[in-house]
Amino acid sequence: DAAGLATARIVASGGLDEFAVEDLVAAGAPIDVYAVGTKVATSADAPYLDAAYKLVEYAGRPVMKLSTGKVTAPGPKQVHRRDQVADVLATRAEDVPRGAEPLLEQVMSKGRRTMPRAEPAEVVALARSRFQADLAAVPEAMRRIRGPVAARPAVSDRLERLTAELRESLSTGARAR
Repeated sequence: DAAGLATARIVASGGLDEFAVEDLVAAGAPIDVYAVGTKVATSADAPYLDAAYKLVEYAGRPVMKLSTGKVTAPGPKQVHRRDQVADVLATRAEDVPRGAEPLLEQVMSKGRRTMPRAEPAEVVALARSRFQADLAAVPEAMRRIRGPVAARPAVSDRLERLTAELRESLSTGARAR
């Protein structure tokens, strides 16, 4: 600015991650654009996305995985969001609790889209609006870059019962063989 270049834009790049960006912002660096690339696409502590499909229902019957450290809750799910209270993980068949909003929407069935087509700009605007509202509702302690508090959803009584009943039936069936 002192050299008469007040309109020049400053781009920072090269090895930036969320910690470096936070440090630069906290230091008041006059940066207009943070060009974060490599460290968004890869993770130093786990350089891949570890995702797996978990079957929860087969032929209309709930199923679950019982492997140590990989136990899953059976049946199709729904997540209910309540203001100022932990989200609730529930079975898809449960009624939405008063004051809650269901978060999961079916968008495909049998390989076909279940929602009407929308213009890309409309889809992006809706996603942006939803993200901004959701982010604004997240407590500060969960948004921290360093030492965030993890969100832990509550589990509905019905889902807990279904899980316990299926686990017992699988255990009993395995012993009977």
